Amino acid sequence: MPEAARPRVALPIALDAMGGDRAPDVVVEGAALACRAGHGPIALVGDEARVRAAIERLAPAEDGLTVVPATEVIGMAEHPGRAARAKRDSSMHVGFALVRDGKACALVSAGNSGAMMAVGLLTLRRIPRCERPAIASAMPTRGSPTVLLDMGANVECRASHLVQFALMGAAYAEIALGKQRPTVGLLSNGTEPTKGTETLREAHRLLNMTDLKYVGYVEGHTVPMGEVDVVVTDGFVGNVVLKLSEGIALALIDRVREKLRGDWLGSLGAALMKRALRELREELDWSNIGGAPLLGIDGVGVVAHGGSSASAIANAVRVARDYVEVDLVGRLRLALEASEAPDEHTSTAELPITRATGGHERP
Repeated sequence: MPEAARPRVALPIALDAMGGDRAPDVVVEGAALACRAGHGPIALVGDEARVRAAIERLAPAEDGLTVVPATEVIGMAEHPGRAARAKRDSSMHVGFALVRDGKACALVSAGNSGAMMAVGLLTLRRIPRCERPAIASAMPTRGSPTVLLDMGANVECRASHLVQFALMGAAYAEIALGKQRPTVGLLSNGTEPTKGTETLREAHRLLNMTDLKYVGYVEGHTVPMGEVDVVVTDGFVGNVVLKLSEGIALALIDRVREKLRGDWLGSLGAALMKRALRELREELDWSNIGGAPLLGIDGVGVVAHGGSSASAIANAVRVARDYVEVDLVGRLRLALEASEAPDEHTSTAELPITRATGGHERP
């Protein structure tokens, strides 16, 4: 067959077979589901004997799976930086090395998210103008989804890190959600100028100097209401916000069901609302989203939930394939290169903090 007529063969997705609470069985099962849905091929990285045994039990006829050996595993409770430096043959290291060497197009892991960032930095490095990668999540809201970052990669952040998160988050909102010139807010405990930490106040000052559609400080209630397109915070707060929001949303749906079953009239209403409640629960269920991208490393990395089911792993593989196809990394690189992100040494007059109204005053 002439070269021009050859069909394009997709590079495999590297999947950390040892990452997650129920690895490798659930990961292997999820990989098989992803292959059947057309998102393969997949290279399962981990303890070769255990992974092959899981394939034999759960997906013996699936030909879209290969196994790449790794002799070490980074546990969920391990210190990310120390484990990343000490365990150089971990499943995360080997998976990211496959991406670095052009043997895989992305890595998906349900393992230690902090280690995912640390290993990604050691193996793939950062894209230009990015000091710290961040995990981004598109959270369901009353309206269209809101991008929240960082989701847990960076517990402590400098003001310049938050500015870069805002730039990457805005680019991600345009790429993944189709939002043109998205609004960006900085999560704080109030909108007044005296609120927030010194780091937040400095980040606010610097964000006012960017070309972003920055709306100032926003409070927690604006996240589920969808009042801004991108909400920026550090990884500690972001992770708490996401998990609290997920728990409250699902708990409220269950409470509504319980109340409707309380009497015969409520039971009739429950029957009528059954489909709507099921659809709403599916929309809010994190397992249907699959995974969150690690923005800022020079390659596609997707972080899945540690408690992922097989279907959640399959969805994480799907979104990783989507990010490769839309050239997420290349477009983030262009977004950062096109911006002149200020740092803490940049001087300007203090600007007023305004509510999230879709814009802010400039001098």
